[in-house]
Amino acid sequence: MTRHADVVVVGGGVIGVSIAFHLAARGVRDVLVLERRVLASGGTGRSVGIVRQLYPTPETTAMVVRSLAVFRDFPARVGGDAGYVACGCLIGVGGAMRGALDRAVARQRALGVRAEVLAPAEAARIEPRIAPAGLGAVLWEPDSGYGDPTGVTLGYAGAARRLGVRIEQDVEVTEIRRGGDRVVGVTTGAGARIDTPIVVNATGLWSPALARLADVALPIVVGRHPVFVVERDAGFGPPHVVYLDLAGGAYVRPETGDLTLTGSLTDDETRHPMDPEALGGDVSLDEAGEVLERTGRAVPRLREARYRGGWSGAFDITPDWMPILDETPVRGFWVAAGMSGHGFKLSPAVGETMAALITGATPPVEPAPFRHDRFRGASRATTFVAS
Repeated sequence: MTRHADVVVVGGGVIGVSIAFHLAARGVRDVLVLERRVLASGGTGRSVGIVRQLYPTPETTAMVVRSLAVFRDFPARVGGDAGYVACGCLIGVGGAMRGALDRAVARQRALGVRAEVLAPAEAARIEPRIAPAGLGAVLWEPDSGYGDPTGVTLGYAGAARRLGVRIEQDVEVTEIRRGGDRVVGVTTGAGARIDTPIVVNATGLWSPALARLADVALPIVVGRHPVFVVERDAGFGPPHVVYLDLAGGAYVRPETGDLTLTGSLTDDETRHPMDPEALGGDVSLDEAGEVLERTGRAVPRLREARYRGGWSGAFDITPDWMPILDETPVRGFWVAAGMSGHGFKLSPAVGETMAALITGATPPVEPAPFRHDRFRGASRATTFVAS
């Protein structure tokens, strides 16, 4: 039997369920989310959940500002628990980046971000355990921190269901049906046919493969980003803030149970392509040792931490490290992918933006920088850190 939906969202990560929630909130009555495994089982569930506000464009800064407001008031705005901890975020840069940092902070403040540029020695008043050597300046964002990507996903899913959205798990889309130059439906691995005029590709690491089913090419590389876990020793003291050491190439994010998540900021993930099916796989002691050495230079007190393991994370990366949020040349086939490591922190605003675009409303941010066709003849751009 053939079923029908007004919109089929493929992908049950934080982006997909945020889009579904916002579509329903805009009055779209028949929204169906299809997830091939379980909610948050892809890149969302392997995200470290850092929320910082330093971005290279006004549009992405505006998106993270909107998203942060949602994380901080998640029970009232969505329902559930975002697990948001506003511990603050320090971002250290080398001397050569000081000018770019000052310009970025001026843009941030104009968009409502609380941020302060400190001399390296001044950062000790906020987090005395970071090493100032090699830093030219440190940005302090007191409202930033980290959240729980799985909790946010489940919160949006619950809110979407209350608005009438259907969410089906363990359902894989194996065909995107077209009628000429537009979408007419999807077929699942079980052979079920679902007629729909709109399909949203929110499959993250699997988005290029899904797009190929519609004969659409996405300029996305799936790049490996390993994450490591260490246990702070008993004498460490209170948890540290989120710290991104752009000069030294490491980040740290506190976790419950005296744990710290850490990883590299120097590896170009596009040079380490990964099969998305390897997500969550083991990491080697050799690569852990290299990253933990940088972590120890950034926060010397963590040299005493005990290594607890890690996993292979991944980013779906576009040439300019910014997402694609647009309808493709196949009418009715929309893409919200290529998050490039920004997906969790932007997810509320991405859902809001996509729902507005799909329904023909004015989006909350200028959508032009996120168009699918922007890569024609474009060269790769450099951006601030993706973690």
